Amino acid sequence: MALYVVTGGYGFIGRALVSRLKKDGHSVVIASRAHHRGDSNDDWVEFNFNDRSTANNVTNVRPDGVFHLAWSTTPGTAESDPVADITINLAGTIALLESLSGFSSIPIVLISSGGAVYGRTDVERIPEVHPLNPISIYGTTKLAMERYALSCQRMQALDIRIARISNPFGPGQAHARQQGAATIFARKILRGEKIEIWGDGSVVRDYIDVDDVASGLSAIMALKAENLDPYPVFNVGAGQGLSLMGLIGRLELAAGVKANLAFSDRRDFDIPNNVLNVEKLQLNAKWRPRDVQERLVALVNSLRDTDQPERPTGR
Repeated sequence: MALYVVTGGYGFIGRALVSRLKKDGHSVVIASRAHHRGDSNDDWVEFNFNDRSTANNVTNVRPDGVFHLAWSTTPGTAESDPVADITINLAGTIALLESLSGFSSIPIVLISSGGAVYGRTDVERIPEVHPLNPISIYGTTKLAMERYALSCQRMQALDIRIARISNPFGPGQAHARQQGAATIFARKILRGEKIEIWGDGSVVRDYIDVDDVASGLSAIMALKAENLDPYPVFNVGAGQGLSLMGLIGRLELAAGVKANLAFSDRRDFDIPNNVLNVEKLQLNAKWRPRDVQERLVALVNSLRDTDQPERPTGR
């Protein structure tokens, strides 16, 4: 069994990944800004983008592999402060890669965005080799991270693997970050809250259960370095698309409740269609995501049991 470091291990995807790795018998060290007191059984080291010297804490662990998930912005917040996205996230990631420059045998799985880096496309399912044309600050910074990492692969022989993730969902997704349409919509349907739709709801996205993301990341890490092609980039998604209205329809069916919808003007930066081609990871790692509808039903059932707000009791 291996020892892995997971930066951002207390985040939504990070928690799922840590759980998966431990179930598979691996040891995990979480690297983050602070140790969550409720997770006293976790091994932890400080890793803070604002203190680049803490990147050395990751290498001092002497891990068998590093998953780099830490990122402080969402697509929405990056637009409001692009300088911070560069000086904190991009610079912090570069500091981590620099600290790992003397450890070419350590695989490094970097988490990128399967939606933001591709931008507008004219294909039904987007392969990894598709031209990259991000239209957002978030996508541009993620792409800069990818290109710097691949430069380190060429110049310093680092073992870089890039995972472009679609749209994960799951009951542990933080509502406050306003990220993850499937989880947000499921919560609002169950609570009877209004769902705002920009445009007519025809925007198509690729939704994947977060536990399938975790298994995909683990599969990427497990690949033999000698079997990787010169472009070690892997899409991680369900490989099938759902429109917003299609997603809502499936969630309504699972919940047995009609959604309360409000429609607003379409936003210019919304990409009409983004569905990932995941054949590369399927062929290389024998990985398969589970059925999306089954996982949406599981999401609704989990939220129904754990996430509904308290209601006043009658006398």
